[in-house]
Amino acid sequence: MAALKRRPTDVGRPFRAGTFTPPESLDAIVGASLLFFGGKGGVGKTTVAAATALRLARANRSRKILLLSTDPAHSLADVFKHPVGDKARAIAGGPRNLIVRELDAAAVLAARRAQFEGAIDEIAAAVGASTIAGSVDAGLSVRSPSSNIARELMNLAPPGIDELFGILSVVDARAEHDVIVVDTAPTGHALRLLEMPDAAREWMQVLLRVLLKYRSLVRPGQLAAELVDVSKSIRELQALLRDHQQTRFIVVTRAAEVPRKETARLLARLHRLRLATPAVVFNALTMTPGRCARCHATAAAEAREIRALRRPRGCAIIRTPLVAPPPRGVAALQRWAASWLAD
Repeated sequence: MAALKRRPTDVGRPFRAGTFTPPESLDAIVGASLLFFGGKGGVGKTTVAAATALRLARANRSRKILLLSTDPAHSLADVFKHPVGDKARAIAGGPRNLIVRELDAAAVLAARRAQFEGAIDEIAAAVGASTIAGSVDAGLSVRSPSSNIARELMNLAPPGIDELFGILSVVDARAEHDVIVVDTAPTGHALRLLEMPDAAREWMQVLLRVLLKYRSLVRPGQLAAELVDVSKSIRELQALLRDHQQTRFIVVTRAAEVPRKETARLLARLHRLRLATPAVVFNALTMTPGRCARCHATAAAEAREIRALRRPRGCAIIRTPLVAPPPRGVAALQRWAASWLAD
């Protein structure tokens, strides 16, 4: 879709001009196969992610798009006004090549936890809990009974392991989808998820060493194979996250002091993680203040906040208009995303 050009705005004036650039035409998005949308809670990242996935799917019906929410407080169902669950599904009224899923990370971990604990309990019953406790540098008490040893090993898992197991489905899903759009949890939660793969791999190596050490007494079986597969998937995820051609993190924020400062910190952390951050979306801006003096003052204040944001070189600014009520449903999201402005 060709961008509709308008005259550029004067610096410091409300944003009533610019270039209409819907998501499917943005340089920050075009060509990526994995798009993360994240930011401070309440800034509208779910709405922005949903609109992006919808427009990408409509722009090219031959491409399969997956919209995945990893936020424990899911809101995709509210944005689309359509039921969404852990089972991927199409949205009523949306393009058939768009599939939406709200990840149930707790269920993913529960299934794996049952497998892990069952295998470890089997080993503990065969060789003794104190023997296993002495086999791993994990701070386990040698007095731990067999029934507790598996639980203690599982409790050593780094925080966020449930969501990591869930996000690994992204690696598998790439074989079936051309583009995956991820609606992340709020800033701190999302960063923990992005920073934890190394710790998770170390923890799984502990479990794998236990299984392999006692393979003559208890066959490692399928669990050992799954641990190896998960470790491999984590390595693939780490490589994918740092592939700037394939993976990009789009930061969503508001033009106000508190979210702007948090956004600056988020951009700095993402830079240290070596993740591509090609754009910041300033959501819900007062773009057409009309004759309202208060609206003009608000738009001017927003412009100052945007100029005050310290961002990496080459990081574009995308502006989305404030609408009341917020866009909900396929048709409203489609119209709203058509009015985005890009520098």
